[in-house]
Amino acid sequence: MATKDLVKTYARALFDMAVAADAVDEVDDGIATIKDAIRGHAGLLATLSDMFIPASKKREIMREVFEAQIAGEAVAIATVMAERGHVSKIDDVARAYREIAERERGIVVAEVTTAVPLSDESRASIIGKLSALLDRPVTLRERVDGSILGGIVINVGGRVLDGSLSSQLDGVRTALSTTPQGGEA
Repeated sequence: MATKDLVKTYARALFDMAVAADAVDEVDDGIATIKDAIRGHAGLLATLSDMFIPASKKREIMREVFEAQIAGEAVAIATVMAERGHVSKIDDVARAYREIAERERGIVVAEVTTAVPLSDESRASIIGKLSALLDRPVTLRERVDGSILGGIVINVGGRVLDGSLSSQLDGVRTALSTTPQGGEA
C-alpha cells in the first residue's frame, strides 16, 4: 500500500472509531499528544520503530506511556502503527485525521499568516468575522512570518485576502514606478 493510502486508511479508521465513541475532539487531542511525545523523545521513537522489538513489547510500552491519559482510540491506532512499523507516519496520520474531522463537521479552515502571534482577542475576532461571512464554523491554522512586516494574510478555500504591510508597500512601489514623473511644462 502506498504511503499516502496508508496514512488515509489509519486516519479514516481513527475518525470512524472516534465518531463511534462520540469523542472526535478528545481523539484529536490524543493523537496530537502521542505524536508530540513520540517526536519529542528520540528513545521512544527509536524503540517503537525498531523492527526487532516484538509487537507485544511495543503494545506494552504504548499502554504504559499513554493509556491512562489519552483517548483509547488514539492509543489503539498509534499502537497498531507501532506494531506494524509505521510509527514514523504518526505526524501525517494526525494531520489527515484533523482534515477528515474538519471536513466531516463542515468546518472551514482558514490559514492565517501574521508578522507576530495573534492575541486571543484577535483570534476570536477573526474567527467570528469569518464564521459570519461564510455562515459556517471556522478554525484557524496560524503561521507567523516576519517578512510580511505587519497586517494579516488569510487564505480560505483558495481565496487569499492579503492585508499585509509588505503587499501594501509593493502596491505603492508599483504605483510610484508607473506614474509619469515630470516637472512643469
